[in-house]
Amino acid sequence: MTALKRISLILLWALSLIIVGVFAHAQTPAQRGTIPMVLSGSDIGFRVERQGRDAVAGTLVVRINGQWVPAEPAVKVKY
Repeated sequence: MTALKRISLILLWALSLIIVGVFAHAQTPAQRGTIPMVLSGSDIGFRVERQGRDAVAGTLVVRINGQWVPAEPAVKVKY
């Protein structure tokens, strides 16, 4: 293999790595700030904590005195 072919092969390989890196960087989801987003009505909402490819994970929240507080279901046992 001549020196010219070897150099062009190395340059082509480096260029392919750069192109793959650019495409991989473009596919990462945008990072949000530290303030969680709340999808809400007037007094009940859903705090988005993590967004995946097919689903969103989060917490059910209610507004009490202007603050969003996680809601916990009340467990009742019938006899």
